[in-house]
Amino acid sequence: MNNMKLEAPWYSFQKKVKALFGQDPDIIVGEIEEMTSGDAQYGFSIEIRNHEKFLAFDSVFPKVKTFGNVAVCITLYDEENGVKQDNAVETYRTIFEGNPLVKDVRDAVDFTGTRHGFVRFQPQVIQFFADNTADFDGNWSGLAQDIAKEIFTDEFRGIHFCTAAVSETYGD
Repeated sequence: MNNMKLEAPWYSFQKKVKALFGQDPDIIVGEIEEMTSGDAQYGFSIEIRNHEKFLAFDSVFPKVKTFGNVAVCITLYDEENGVKQDNAVETYRTIFEGNPLVKDVRDAVDFTGTRHGFVRFQPQVIQFFADNTADFDGNWSGLAQDIAKEIFTDEFRGIHFCTAAVSETYGD
């Protein structure tokens, strides 16, 4: 426990975004910076090298995240041009295309006839230092679905974030 120090929650949020998308070759998540103008005290950028992915992000990713009285702005940068997605499942399929943390994006119809989308993540633990005093090493440990549920607030659009069965990846 000699690595304990306090870290503001906006740094942990940025680390979660970076952990979720850091392996995606189309996305670069910037570091937290203090803002000198505007309403937010801190901010970070997300550079997206695929225009369709940028449009998908732009339609669902928060531009400001508030932690008590501290606001963090998230700036998306588009690196290409393309066409816009209107279907929620296709939007998330585009966002996570090429991301090795994602097993697949599926849609299904339930017993009431309601359509649902599922972003299914690989069954693996994501871990990074976050001054967690309940962890011996100060780490945050969790699943990609936990991060996605915190970042994206799209349950109302019929999108669910879950983890694929371990047996699908590693067998019985």
